[in-house]
Amino acid sequence: MVAFFLSGCAKIHFIEFDPIFVRANKVGSNVYRGSFEKKIDIINTKLDLNFSWDSSFVYGQATILAQPYFSPQNHLILDAKGFKINNISLLKGLIKQELVFTYQDSKIDIILDKTYQQQEPFEVFISYTAMPEKLKIGKDIDTKDDRGLYFINKNKADKQIWSQGETDCNSGWFPTIEDPAEKMTQQFNITVDKNLKTLSNGILLSSKENSDGTKTDSWEMRQPHSVYLAMIAVGNFSITEDNYRDIKLHYYTEPEFASSAKAIFGRTPEMMAFFADTLNYDFVWPKYAQVIVKNFGSGAMENTTASVFYDKLHKTAGEIADENEDAIIAHELFHHWFGNLVTAESWANLALNEAFANYAEYLWIAHKYGNAAADEHLMIDAGYYFDYRKIRNEDLIRFDYADKDQMFDQITYQKGALILHMLRKEVGDEAFFSSLNLYLKTHEFKTAEAHDLRLAFEEITGRDLNWFFNQWFFNNSNPLLTIDKSYDEVNNELKITVNQIKDSLHKNDYQLPVQIKIVTNGEAKYHDIIISKEYEEFVFPASSKPDYVKFDTKNQLLIEKKMVKTDADYADQFKYADDFIDRIEAVNYFEFNQSNKLTKDVMLAALNVEGAPLKVAALNFVKGLNKKERQALIPKIKSLALNAQESIVNSTALNILSKLLGVEEKKEIGKQLNTNPSLLIQRALKSGNFN
Repeated sequence: MVAFFLSGCAKIHFIEFDPIFVRANKVGSNVYRGSFEKKIDIINTKLDLNFSWDSSFVYGQATILAQPYFSPQNHLILDAKGFKINNISLLKGLIKQELVFTYQDSKIDIILDKTYQQQEPFEVFISYTAMPEKLKIGKDIDTKDDRGLYFINKNKADKQIWSQGETDCNSGWFPTIEDPAEKMTQQFNITVDKNLKTLSNGILLSSKENSDGTKTDSWEMRQPHSVYLAMIAVGNFSITEDNYRDIKLHYYTEPEFASSAKAIFGRTPEMMAFFADTLNYDFVWPKYAQVIVKNFGSGAMENTTASVFYDKLHKTAGEIADENEDAIIAHELFHHWFGNLVTAESWANLALNEAFANYAEYLWIAHKYGNAAADEHLMIDAGYYFDYRKIRNEDLIRFDYADKDQMFDQITYQKGALILHMLRKEVGDEAFFSSLNLYLKTHEFKTAEAHDLRLAFEEITGRDLNWFFNQWFFNNSNPLLTIDKSYDEVNNELKITVNQIKDSLHKNDYQLPVQIKIVTNGEAKYHDIIISKEYEEFVFPASSKPDYVKFDTKNQLLIEKKMVKTDADYADQFKYADDFIDRIEAVNYFEFNQSNKLTKDVMLAALNVEGAPLKVAALNFVKGLNKKERQALIPKIKSLALNAQESIVNSTALNILSKLLGVEEKKEIGKQLNTNPSLLIQRALKSGNFN
C-alpha cells in the first residue's frame, strides 16, 4: 500500500496509497456509503488450515462464536468468495447439529436452529475449501490483487503463502463478516511443512510436529481487532529477534538478508518508545513482527501485531545507509494506535486510519532526523496532493464514493496528514496530543468516526471546532489566495490585501487563522489575523518600510499563494526564513536564476543550514565556480564530506574535492570514510581516487 517517489536529492520518500486507486478512479456514485448495518457480531474465529501447494487450495475448518448485536436473529450471513462448502453445523458442547444453508453471490446464508436474542451466543462450525486463485475477476473480485491469499513460487525452495485482507479480501480464505467495524479475537492453527516458518496475529501458543512431516503452529489473538487485519504468512524466513521494553519483536526476512534485518528494522524499538511517549499511550499488543514477503501487491499492510512489507525492503546495509525505510516502517507501526486499536467505523472515515499513519512519518522524521527533513517530507506530501487534486477533488471524509477503493488516495493519505498538521498548529502541541490520547482511550478496541475525533478535541480545548472540521474534513479543495502588500510612508503603515480566488478547483470560502511576520530594521514582529471573507485588507503599524514580510509564518496552512516577488524578495526570504520550506523555495528560485547577483550569496549560505536538498543544491552551484572560489571553500566542503548525516551530501562534496585536493589529502579523507557502509560514499571515494 505504499508507492515511492524520488526527491531532488535522490532520497527515497515513501508516500502511502493503494495503487488500486488508479483503477478505482471512476466517477462518484451519489449513493450514500455509510457504516454497515450490524446484525451479528463475531466474537471469536478459530481456523484450522491446511494447504495444497499444487492447486493453491485452502482446506479449512472454521469455528465461529457469534451473537446478535441488538435485534433477534435466526440467520447468520457470512462473506465467502469462491468456496466449496462441505458442511455447516451448530456446535452445542460435543454435539454437532447440521444446519441448512444457501451459498450464492459470495454469501453463505445459514439458517440457525432458533431465533437468538441480543448477546445470546452461538457457535457454528464450517468445513470448506477455499480456492483464491480460481476467483473470477469481475464477478467475485475486482482484480487478482483482491484474492486475499497468495501462493508464491509454489514449486521452489523459497515458496511462500501470505494474505492481504484490506478492504474485503480475507473472505477469500476464511468465512467471516467483511466490515471494517467487525472486531473479533482469533486462534489460527496453521499446518505446513515442518521446515517452514509461520506468522499470524497475536502470540504463538504452540508448535507441534506431526507424523507426516508437517507441523501445526497455533497463533492466538486475545484482543479484539478488525477482520481485515487478520493475517497469515508462511515461508522459509530467517527471524531476527529484538525487543521493546517487555514486548518481543521479530523481523522476518529471507535468509540472505538476515544480516541486514537490524539495519532495516532496527529503529523499531525507538519508534515504539517515541510514539508511546508522544501519545502517552503505550503499545498495547502482545508482540510486534514485521515480515518482508515476495510479490506483495502493495507496499505494506498494518496487520495487527504482524505488519507485511513488499520485498523492496530487502536491502544491504549499504543501501539502507543511502535510503532507509523509516517512513514506511513508522507508518505501519503507528496504525497500531490509529487503525488497529481505534478503527475507522466505515471506509468513508478511512482518514482516521491513514491520515494519522501518514502524519506519523512526519512526526518520526522530525524526532529522528530534524525539522528540515520532516518539512521536506510534508512538502512532498503537499505536492502529491496538489497534483492528484487536479484529477479528483473530493472531501476528506466522503460517503458518496463509487467504490471503496477510491478512498485509498492522496486525499485520504497526504491531504489528511496535512490537515492534521494544521489542526496541531491551530490548538498547540499539548492540546493536540492530549486530544489524541483522549480519543484513543475513549474508543480503544472499538471504532470511531470523524465527529468522535472532533469531540475529543473540543473536550480537551474547550473550543467549538466545527468550523475546522467542516471546512477541512467534510469539504474538498483548498484555498487559493492572491496576496499583495504596500507600504504607506506618510502614515507608516503596511497594508496587506488578501483575495480568496474561486475557480474550478477552488470553490469555497475558508476561515484561515494566519500569522504574519514583519521584519523592520532587523527586528521581527508577529501578528495574528483571521481571514474569513473573499476580500480583506489588513493594516499594520511599521516605523519604516519593512525589510521582509512573511504571510503564514510557519507554512502551516494547506493553501496556494499568488504573490509577486522580486529577486531581492527571494534573497530576503532565505535570509529571514524560519524553516526549510522557505529556504528551499528561495534556493529553487535561484537555481533557475543563476545570473542574478544575489544568487551567489544565497547559494553559499545554503551550505550552512539544515536540509540535505539545500546543501546538495549549494554544492552543485559550487561546481560552477572558478577554481579559486572553489579552493576558498575547501574547508567547508571537506567538513560536509566527512560530517554530513546524509550520504547524498557526503558524496556530492567528495566529487568536488576529488578535483581540488592532492593525493595525500584525498588518502587521508579516504581513511576516515572507508568503513562507511554508504554505497554513494564508497562510489565517490572510488571514482575520486580517495583510496
